[in-house]
Amino acid sequence: MIVATAGHVDHGKTELIKALTGINTDRLPEEKARGLTVDLGFAYNTLPDGEILGFVDVPGHEKFIRNMVAGLAGIDLGLLVIAADDGVMPQTREHLAILGLLGIKNILVALTKIDRVASNDLSEVYIQVTNFLEKEGYQEHALYPVCAPKSIGMEALREALNLRAKTIKPTVASGHFRMTIDRAFTLKGVGLVVTGMVVSGTVYNAESLTLLSDGSTLRVREIRVHNQIRAKAKAGERCALNIVGRGVSEKSIRRGTWLTHSDLCAPTRRIDVNLHVLKTETSSLKHWSPTHFHIGSDHLPARVAVLSGGNILPGASGLAQLVLPRDTFALSGDRFVLRDQSAQRTIAGGYVIDPFSPKRGRARPSRIAILKAMRGETTADVLQALATQSETGVPLKPFSISHNLLAEQIDALIVSLGLRRVGEPPNERIFCEARWRGLMNLILTSLATFHKSSPKFFGASIKDLQALLDIFFDEGTLNLALTILISEKRLCARRNRFHLPSHNIYISEQEKFILAQATLVLAPDCGAPPGLYQAAQKIGIEASILEKTLKIGVKLGDIVLVKKNRYVPSILVAKLKASAQKLAAKSTDGLFTTIDFRDEVNMGRNFVIAVLEYFDQVGFTTRVGEFRRVQRPISNIL
Repeated sequence: MIVATAGHVDHGKTELIKALTGINTDRLPEEKARGLTVDLGFAYNTLPDGEILGFVDVPGHEKFIRNMVAGLAGIDLGLLVIAADDGVMPQTREHLAILGLLGIKNILVALTKIDRVASNDLSEVYIQVTNFLEKEGYQEHALYPVCAPKSIGMEALREALNLRAKTIKPTVASGHFRMTIDRAFTLKGVGLVVTGMVVSGTVYNAESLTLLSDGSTLRVREIRVHNQIRAKAKAGERCALNIVGRGVSEKSIRRGTWLTHSDLCAPTRRIDVNLHVLKTETSSLKHWSPTHFHIGSDHLPARVAVLSGGNILPGASGLAQLVLPRDTFALSGDRFVLRDQSAQRTIAGGYVIDPFSPKRGRARPSRIAILKAMRGETTADVLQALATQSETGVPLKPFSISHNLLAEQIDALIVSLGLRRVGEPPNERIFCEARWRGLMNLILTSLATFHKSSPKFFGASIKDLQALLDIFFDEGTLNLALTILISEKRLCARRNRFHLPSHNIYISEQEKFILAQATLVLAPDCGAPPGLYQAAQKIGIEASILEKTLKIGVKLGDIVLVKKNRYVPSILVAKLKASAQKLAAKSTDGLFTTIDFRDEVNMGRNFVIAVLEYFDQVGFTTRVGEFRRVQRPISNIL
């Protein structure tokens, strides 16, 4: 169990920890000289049953609230320290508010320095502290009067801590490993060491991790938990990791950096949150207010975009988007604290709903409805609500990252909820059956609209459908829906065109004959195919008649117009694409030139240039200076 102190400056937090553990947590020369804690201190104590209590001692001075908040990530219990000769003071109130905003509801209260007040005065302090705690919502609480230097009352406090250690449920070590770094230092003969709280998952010796501040890959050389060498460290524990990585040093790691599994390397600058404004504020929190944002052990500026109403009243909660000036790393459910622009007081806090919020449409009713759906109590509740509500499906990868789900966890979740997994990585989406069927019905309705507006077209392409649907669906999702519709015989396909079974284009026998002849002429056994006028001469018809017929072929999907007056059969286009893919595969870097392609297909330079420019236009290839590479090796791009 990890315990963090809280309370006003000079109320005896450090002295109390020393009495409990025998360790002076003031490690800095400045702290020892001034007798004032300015940074986080750490100590451990082994209980009679072998359980180890970890203590985080935080500074109480208002100037060091930033350091105080950095030490609270993932703790199990707050130890609120109030001096009997002072009573409830400003940082007593602020520290308790911060504990509440971070979701830390388990607290013990130590009433220190009782030797400095008379019995009657001590009773008055009891009443003051009790009224304060009840007013802040802590109806059930116990006060432990102590004098740490004289060991008065310490045994009762120890017993209370021991009892809490047995009753507080340990953190479940699920998900990928994630640790918030609060210290980095170098030890002679050991190397670089980072310390912090393990928020999720488990890390093992010799494992590779990612430093999220710059994406560096690090290897774990040694693990210490409560100052003991271990083979692993898990969620709910403070640990020290001896790490090594190319270009990584003590100077390159700052407090607030996350050390995680590589799958969690997903930076963000916009976070949608559920925000609660403290009731002690004298005015509402207005839209676009500048604040200081504290999350984990990190701290950075943030603008608050209030998503409804333009402000949030004191004591009230609301939806907001935090807009950040640099990348940070947050996951759904992470707790945070906001302080005012001048960093003088704590004003609000809450939890992350969506760490990957959109820049546009953040306050639209549809987006607000999604955010409300994402406030479910469990991950299963959230996924079920999103899948039921979303017309476009739930993007699987962002959801898995934001909820820190392992592959087997998301698989089990999808199966247990009876949801459908659609598409290919990394663009997979999750649909409920009703929404999936709704998408297929929408495709059929859109095709009917397409046939009505373009009756002479054989069918619609993928791009046509994406434009008609209004809501964007990626190609993989549409392809699967179309395949199912075709298997159910609710849809027909001809090459890359899709049409309803009831839709037909009338083609005369003469047009069929001309198309057949044109296909032969425009796909010669060797050399480049002729242009429009040369092909008309070979077939023996007027160029205008041939062009009109070839346009019908384009509608049917049998002919492709690669350039003005350059019509090419779809079969030949497919062969040319295969040649380009073969050429790229032979190249060590996947690049090829126009000359390389001309030699590969053995066709004229002008025709080859026209084909490659067409490939660029449809996204099959892309130019890299004087070279090209195959960008989207998909056989049905025409």
